Amino acid sequence: MAIDLDRDGWTRVATGIGAASIALLRAAAFTEGTAGSRCLLDLPEVRAAALQLKRDLVSSGHLPATAVAIQAIAFDKTPATNWKVPWHQDLMFPFAGPPSAAGFDLPSRKDGVDFARPPREVLEDLLAVRLHLDPCGSGNGPLRVSPGSHREGVIPSGECAARAARGGEIQCLVEEGEALLMRPLLLHASSQAEQPDHRRVLHFVYHSGSPVAEKWHRAV
Repeated sequence: MAIDLDRDGWTRVATGIGAASIALLRAAAFTEGTAGSRCLLDLPEVRAAALQLKRDLVSSGHLPATAVAIQAIAFDKTPATNWKVPWHQDLMFPFAGPPSAAGFDLPSRKDGVDFARPPREVLEDLLAVRLHLDPCGSGNGPLRVSPGSHREGVIPSGECAARAARGGEIQCLVEEGEALLMRPLLLHASSQAEQPDHRRVLHFVYHSGSPVAEKWHRAV
C-alpha cells in the first residue's frame, strides 16, 4: 500500500533542490562538531530553500499557496554527535513574543526566542519538511515513525512509547535531495547510528497561512 500523508502522517517526495544548493546549505547551516542549530530562517540560503520547497509542495498539492515557513532547524549525526531521541511529538514552536492568547501553553524562551505549544487546531495545520542533505540509510539512525498516531491529538509524553509500541513503527529511509514530509503530531523517534556518518537534515515547518492568534517568530 502506498504511503499516504493524511492517513499515515508522513511521506517522502523529490524536491527541486539540486547539488549546488545542497552544497551551499551544508556550508551555511551546519557547524562541524555540533548536533544542530535552530531558528535558521534568517540565513539567505535557508530562506531560498524554504521558498523552493514551498513552490515544489504547492505544485504537488501538499501545501496551499498561502503557506509560510515558520521554522528551520539543522540536525546532523556524526561519530562525534551520535544522538538518539525517544518517542515524542513536536509541540513547541517559535513566536514573535511571549504568547498570551488562550490555548498557547507552556511558554518558554530558548536562545532569545519565545516558544509555546499552540492549540491542537494550529498543530494540525502544520507540516514538517525534512530536507535531507545526505542519504540516510538504516545504519545511520533514521527517523522512525508510528503511522497514524498524528490523528490522536496531543499524547502525554509518558504514554508516547507505549502508543508507538501498540501502533508499530516504520524506518524512514531518504536519499540526498529528497524531503520527508511529516505531521508534527506524528509520534517519531531516532536511534543512535550504528554506522555514524553525516546525516545532515534541514527541518522546515510550514503553516497553512490561516489566521493565528499569535504572531510567528518568522514567516517566509
